[in-house]
Amino acid sequence: MPSVLQQLSAGRQFTSMRIALECSTTATSIRQGPAVEAGTGPAWLAYQCPAHTEGLPGWEGPAVAVGDDSRLSCGLVLDFRPTEQVLQSHADLWLTPLTGVNPQALKYFWYDVLEQSNRVVLARLEEEGGEDGPLQGLAMMLGMAVQSASEGNLFQALVPLSYCETVSQELLPHGTVLRGPEPEGV
Repeated sequence: MPSVLQQLSAGRQFTSMRIALECSTTATSIRQGPAVEAGTGPAWLAYQCPAHTEGLPGWEGPAVAVGDDSRLSCGLVLDFRPTEQVLQSHADLWLTPLTGVNPQALKYFWYDVLEQSNRVVLARLEEEGGEDGPLQGLAMMLGMAVQSASEGNLFQALVPLSYCETVSQELLPHGTVLRGPEPEGV
């Protein structure tokens, strides 16, 4: 008999694996996003423990219980959406709140969005003296995403952005907003 994950993923490969919440507890339910297209599986699957069944803002959707055989951690998200939609999700959930860079203002040209965001993070890192910490890790991985985007590989850019999403949790809950200047020509 197929597992709940196999049933919900409908045999699709995921686009991105994300850690939307750091929690070491084993998940007991899967919250699922709406289908991207009619007749397809959920757009994403977010694993949650009992303490976080309602604790993932931006990941609302119906939940189903997972069997005892699931060993996946709470906060793990398997995202099946097209790359552009995953990039928009990153922007909505952490990139724009953290940096103030608005993808719409840059006409959703993702290289520019990532590059401008990286400038904001690097400027803030310089202001803080380049100390080792979450901001330095964010800057390094965001730089990798910019590099992938400059090569036209937005799919590959999702890998470091997933790391950035996890690191941003250390920055956003405390009200830290790095906001930089609006890009030229906006």
